[in-house]
Amino acid sequence: MSKPRYPKNQKCDMLSSVMILMWGIAQMYKTALVLGGGAVRGLAHIGVLKMFKKWNVTIDLICGTSIGGVIGGLVAAGIDIEEIEDFVLSYPWYRLLDVRIGKRGMMAGKKLHNVFVEFLDQHGLRDVNIEDLPIPFRTVATDLKKGNPYVWERGNLSLALRSTASIPGIFAPVHYEDMVLVDGAMTNNLPADIPKVMGMDLVIAVDVERQHEEREPKHTLDVLYRSYSIMATVLSRQNLQYADLVIQPIVGHVLSLDFPKMRVCIEAGEKAAKESLPQLIHLGLVHPNGLDSHLSYS
Repeated sequence: MSKPRYPKNQKCDMLSSVMILMWGIAQMYKTALVLGGGAVRGLAHIGVLKMFKKWNVTIDLICGTSIGGVIGGLVAAGIDIEEIEDFVLSYPWYRLLDVRIGKRGMMAGKKLHNVFVEFLDQHGLRDVNIEDLPIPFRTVATDLKKGNPYVWERGNLSLALRSTASIPGIFAPVHYEDMVLVDGAMTNNLPADIPKVMGMDLVIAVDVERQHEEREPKHTLDVLYRSYSIMATVLSRQNLQYADLVIQPIVGHVLSLDFPKMRVCIEAGEKAAKESLPQLIHLGLVHPNGLDSHLSYS
């Protein structure tokens, strides 16, 4: 039996109808966005989120570690991603330097905390708690006392962001309850497992891992940095199995604290998101006729 033939326009109409049907079904799903750690490389998350805003991607949960936790927490609080971008690109980051002679970090971290507090305060969110955010949010820190990851499910947002961004040895740890908290990258750099435990149907992960250099380290700091990067990369790759879609911006060549490349990383995030658009449509997360609308918060 020969296959039925359809006019070209009818084929396009049928395809469009199927895509719209898939989008409708996907609206019944719960979708999580997972943002990995990577310092300056993590600014690629801003580029991804800018495109998600443009395409009206509905996000029901945001999970993040380190810079992914910081950006994710601000978005979960309802702050527009373009405002976050403007702040990041205009802020004089040398002001974070509160160097001290201490046992637990080269910098006290008070200025880092104040940055979060002041930015949240500009939006009337100075004392906001995680459990009160418009989008459910989780971020990961590492408890140095017990050697376990700590998932922030509630409590003060600015303190949670300060803890997940506390690079060991650089920023002093955060003391919270009976814990001593540092960067979550030490134990869960890409927390794609958390949404699955919480019952999310779809998980989108944005991975900004460091590109490995096959050369001998040049000095002590290079040894420490390389070791930290390898550890974070291994942890991230273990969790990729939980993601239904992985977006990987090309930022592996950027060093963690290479601030002059912030805009490059943001643009890389935009590019990677655009390359994932067919998959987002296939999953029903982008309406084929609504690519110019705005990010939806459920």
